[in-house]
Amino acid sequence: MSYDVARLKILLSARIARAIIRLIAFLLLAQSCLAQTNDSATTSTPANDIFALTVQANQGNVDAQLKIADAYLRGAGVTQNDKEGFRWFLAAAEKGNAEAQYAVGSLYSIGRGISRDDVEATKWFVKSAENGNAKAQYNMGVRYAYGRGVPKDDRQAASWFRKSAEQGLAVGQAGLAAGYALGLGIPQDKAEALKWYTKVAEQGLADAQLQVGLIFSNGNGVSVNYQQALFWFQKAAAQKNADAEFNLGLMYEHGQGMPIDFSKAAEYYELGATHGSAYALSNLGGLYQHGTGVPQDLQKATKLYTMAAEKGSFPAQRYLAGAYLTGNGVQKDAAQAAKWMQLAAEHGDAETECNLAILYQTGTGLPQSYQDALAWFQKAAEQGYVTAQHNLGALYGNGQGTTKNLVEAYKWLWLAEQGGYKDTQHALELLKAQMTSEQITDAQRLADAWNTGHSHPKSK
Repeated sequence: MSYDVARLKILLSARIARAIIRLIAFLLLAQSCLAQTNDSATTSTPANDIFALTVQANQGNVDAQLKIADAYLRGAGVTQNDKEGFRWFLAAAEKGNAEAQYAVGSLYSIGRGISRDDVEATKWFVKSAENGNAKAQYNMGVRYAYGRGVPKDDRQAASWFRKSAEQGLAVGQAGLAAGYALGLGIPQDKAEALKWYTKVAEQGLADAQLQVGLIFSNGNGVSVNYQQALFWFQKAAAQKNADAEFNLGLMYEHGQGMPIDFSKAAEYYELGATHGSAYALSNLGGLYQHGTGVPQDLQKATKLYTMAAEKGSFPAQRYLAGAYLTGNGVQKDAAQAAKWMQLAAEHGDAETECNLAILYQTGTGLPQSYQDALAWFQKAAEQGYVTAQHNLGALYGNGQGTTKNLVEAYKWLWLAEQGGYKDTQHALELLKAQMTSEQITDAQRLADAWNTGHSHPKSK
């Protein structure tokens, strides 16, 4: 079967949270600025009457200045000229027009028609935002969130996102929702996060629809509601959102709010895979590996796992490492096993870190290196993985990859024994024979201090 559903949903939730952060980091840029403000002089002159617009713009008509600026930027009716476009937007901006001020900030931000200048961009975004422009308010939220042109300030970011959100701008609402979800600049409030994500989702933004689906699917601040999750996942999937398609596959595979249907699961995983989801590729590989909902095909499973692994999927990378080590569905290949184990270990999973350390220790698929083995055992041991703690203690006791250190050796072996590792008692007895009572006391004190600062062991 495919990988543990709870783990995958946690991984995906974290990834979607990052996707929302990337969403709020996207700076809206003015493509056309034809909106008028109540205090602007207006003109009924068509946008393609360049001569008449130029005359009116030179007479100080703000609406004409906006239209001629847009024409120069787009090359509509005139030779495209970014510098002229910027000049006319600046003229309108200096008269206090919020749309023009937003356009000038945008052009400074990307260096179009003028040299890029974050300080000037921020200055004009502030002017536009203070004049009530929702897109500028959103941009100021982004700038404070990431310290672009201003000092990083989550509270200011949340304040500007709120101003933008209350005007109905979807990305501003997404920014505010993320603030509530992650407690950035405002107290964490899952109910408020859901409220604002829902507002964005109702405007059709697929990433927000996905986020609402995840909230209901995981019961994040609300009761689990698979029907609501299904509704929002389907909305996002209709827009070819790969992560929503993946989640629909999960729901059908595990019978969440519906009868188990492996064929439908495979169908949604296929869609998600087609649209770029590494997790969908990995789970589809699992179905083909076991012949669940699809004909069993180990060759196709390995191909799918490889595609997923190349996209950074930890479960796929871990599977391939094991497959190449054991020859499960592929020819044994220690070098390939080590390659995928190295990539999988970078995700921070303690068991995988420990396995990579063993490959270094034994020289399997890569040059033997006790120093590298020590480093990876250390990473896993610090997470409470008792096998790694035992092996780390052995390296310290034997002076392999490091200077021999009986106190450190005893500390890690004692922690492994306390965590339930069965083969540690004999090693501890051998160490005791080489140590003074003071060294043993020091080692136990260090172990107690480690336990105080860490949770219970992750695994045996």
